[in-house]
Amino acid sequence: MAAPTTVSTSDIARIADVGRATVTNWRRRHSDFPAPTGGTESRPTFTLEDVEGWLAKHGRLPQFTEQQQLWRELLREAEGPGLTEAMARAALFLAFLEREGRTSPETHYVHYAEGPDLDEDGLGDGMLDEIHRALQGMPEPLSLLRSASLMRELAAAATRQAPDEVLTDLLDRYASESRGRGPGTPEAVARFMATLAEAASPDQALRAVLDPACGTGDLLEAARTQGATQLDGQDRDLHLAQLAAARLALRLGGEGRCSVEAEEALTQSRHTGGEFDAVLCNPPYNERDWGADDLAYDSRWEYGLPSRSESELAWVQHCLSRVRPGGVVVMLLPPSVASRSSGRRIRAALVRQGALRAVLALPAGVAPPAHIGLHLWVLRRPGGDNDSEGGHVLFMNCRSLPDMNSRGGRPTVTHRELLTAPEECPDGPGVYRAVPITDLLDDTVDLTPAPRLAVARDLPRVDDLRRTLSGRRDSLGSVLSQASVLAPSDEWGVSRTGGPWTMAPLADLIRTGALALLRPKVTGGNADSDGDHPILTAADVNEGRSPSGRGPAGDEGAVRIRAGDVIIPGTLLSADRSAARVADAIDAGALLGRNLHLLRPDEARLDPWFLAGFLADPGNVQRASQGTSIVRVDARRLQVPLLPLEEQQTYGAAFRRLHTFTVALRRAALQGEETAGQLRAALTAGALRPPPPA
Repeated sequence: MAAPTTVSTSDIARIADVGRATVTNWRRRHSDFPAPTGGTESRPTFTLEDVEGWLAKHGRLPQFTEQQQLWRELLREAEGPGLTEAMARAALFLAFLEREGRTSPETHYVHYAEGPDLDEDGLGDGMLDEIHRALQGMPEPLSLLRSASLMRELAAAATRQAPDEVLTDLLDRYASESRGRGPGTPEAVARFMATLAEAASPDQALRAVLDPACGTGDLLEAARTQGATQLDGQDRDLHLAQLAAARLALRLGGEGRCSVEAEEALTQSRHTGGEFDAVLCNPPYNERDWGADDLAYDSRWEYGLPSRSESELAWVQHCLSRVRPGGVVVMLLPPSVASRSSGRRIRAALVRQGALRAVLALPAGVAPPAHIGLHLWVLRRPGGDNDSEGGHVLFMNCRSLPDMNSRGGRPTVTHRELLTAPEECPDGPGVYRAVPITDLLDDTVDLTPAPRLAVARDLPRVDDLRRTLSGRRDSLGSVLSQASVLAPSDEWGVSRTGGPWTMAPLADLIRTGALALLRPKVTGGNADSDGDHPILTAADVNEGRSPSGRGPAGDEGAVRIRAGDVIIPGTLLSADRSAARVADAIDAGALLGRNLHLLRPDEARLDPWFLAGFLADPGNVQRASQGTSIVRVDARRLQVPLLPLEEQQTYGAAFRRLHTFTVALRRAALQGEETAGQLRAALTAGALRPPPPA
């Protein structure tokens, strides 16, 4: 039998949806609270079964959804081997169920959900051999589930939705549990990398794709969505390789071919080179022990022997050696690779020989580590019938990509034009620029995009500048006057009477029909999506701006926004940066973007501004979220007070006034910054003379 699962006080707080101080208080006040079974005096641990029994007895055990219950069973499985191995075991079992149930899934899944071949000690007779036969080709040795209850939960979930959808939900929770430090690549970044690989390919065809450090298979999955049919992956972690292999097998569903091996790509790769149309890779960073001594005479170092501190440039050359002539490599790299002095000669050789085609700067927070703005390198192996000489390198600031949109919402230039013929595209000031390679081959060969994209500001004539500043001063005064009128006054100072709030989770309001929770199943939202229909993105909600995304209006599963809907982000960089938006006439008709929750209240029972005001409270968000670097919000666990509609409307009016006050302050700050920037630029350029000191 498996050892009992243990939990800490923090775990108990999450289970009961309370703070840690509340758990400490329970231990002091209730003599029947379970005694610690391990840990230390300051950090005790308890048996999960005992804790759940106590919580149930005292009416403090929340009701779990089927997905939450499945995740809890998986966490039990993870006791001992760890979460990654438990995820791999679950993914392999789902792959087994999918292969067994291709002809009649209902029959097969129900068969295993009811468990005639399972007992409480694990697998029954004959089932182990059955799984091994079905999973031939997976990285070995296979690690199979120990828990019969988890197998039943997985099989039952497969009766409700497709096995690959079950695994996708588990992967989302796994990424959240990893707190931004896991081995995966965020979906948006992975899709962008696959899009760039297709755009940079001479024939725009991605058939055979390799990821030599595949982790959970995010980049290979993105390549599959771009049409790749031969997917190869490698990872030195056996369980990550198994997880990626099972995930891709579920996604392919018998169509195409995938092969994932558990091996260290730099030192023991089975590939001989020149086999792939493209390589997508997010390699490990800053590794000193990558095999520099043993690989000193390796044939892959066409552009120079990487130093011990340049493991990333070893990965760059390894990836280039694995694509056919003319093949494309897209890599996610830390910004230091573009400028470290130890890599100067290799960078120079990559530029001189036309292998490096583009360096794109991403904003901080789009991929871990969240505090660093990573770079995307686009490379092409020299040679090939359709390959053109790379006389220029494209530098791009992806934070400014929305500025590339025309009024109609379509990019003025495409990624393909930028990546295949950058010298023929007009410069996008501050956004993108093609730089001749002769300008890059200096003493440092610094490939950081920012210095290459700096532009001189065109200053207006002094008379025009004075008129502009005069108008800006009047506008700023008007905005500040509006903000002053909206500022809370003395009537806000009276304390609320009565007892503490009676709170209700959104799950209860959804269950009673007072509220509907909607999320898009499929949607665009990228600046390069085909279609001109507006899409509200997570960045729009966080920054308080109008819908900026563009995409087709007829996406399957798209959610169309109505005035009065309340929209909150599904993920945050910090619970303190929470936001809630009440859709207005400008938002109405736009599509809901990725990573957003839409709450549609029954306005006869719930006031939208009242709802938004309480949902934006950081304490409320913190209690309903998981993770630290990337915070994942469970909308159903957010809470609002139970108040009559008339009182809700009173609070809603106050929250609406505060929103208008905040918008006015933002406008004033923006106009003030622009005015100060114009004055600073005019002073530094000598276009204005300062007044005498007061």
